[in-house]
Amino acid sequence: MPDLLDHVLHAHGGADRWQEVHRLRAELSVGGSSWPSDGVLADTAAIVDTRAQRVTWERFGKPGHSARYSPQRVEVLDVDGRTLAERDDPRGAFAGFTHQTPWDELHKAYFSGYAFWNYVNTPFLLAQEGVETTEIDPWQQDGETWRRLAVRFPARIATHNTEQTFYFGEDFLLRRHDYAGDVVGGFATAHYVANHRTFDGFVFPTRRWVVPRLPDGSTLEGPVVVSLDIRSVAVS
Repeated sequence: MPDLLDHVLHAHGGADRWQEVHRLRAELSVGGSSWPSDGVLADTAAIVDTRAQRVTWERFGKPGHSARYSPQRVEVLDVDGRTLAERDDPRGAFAGFTHQTPWDELHKAYFSGYAFWNYVNTPFLLAQEGVETTEIDPWQQDGETWRRLAVRFPARIATHNTEQTFYFGEDFLLRRHDYAGDVVGGFATAHYVANHRTFDGFVFPTRRWVVPRLPDGSTLEGPVVVSLDIRSVAVS
């Protein structure tokens, strides 16, 4: 019988069709009480390479500025494409960070780049070679039963932390995603998603919000640490 991940991949558009995808372009707004609070990504578009860990933010911070992310390097560029700031080994620049440490624009370019790459590649990311998935006990919330996958990521994928948990509704669509970001000192959060829409045959949640998670798995209503509102996704 198909396992949970098989059902999930089918519900989101199908693993075989995803193999044909090379690029996504998403129009979105990023807010929240933490690093995005200065409006760095308040109205932006992201170009996401689904085959490699690369993201370009077409609008990043000041008018005319953009940013490029890869796990090895981040850059902020001006309207003419000249590099204004750059950092190699950007994850290493988070050494000693907690969720209260001030961020510079290159910290934001790295975190937003790897995080958004993970989000829009999910759930197909979970089927990649080296990613380990195990179904664990279901979770009861809001009168619903959500099935859960415990996921262990290989070191080659830049992500929040090695072990994460994904929750899926009766329709096999993503509902919640738990992690504890290494780069912010292991701060435990729950990332909720809603308002699923279909773009070019693939289903994406268009409303996302991240809140603190307690040791028993329950969550606080706020503060909303990060929020994402996706207006459109183009698949190519």
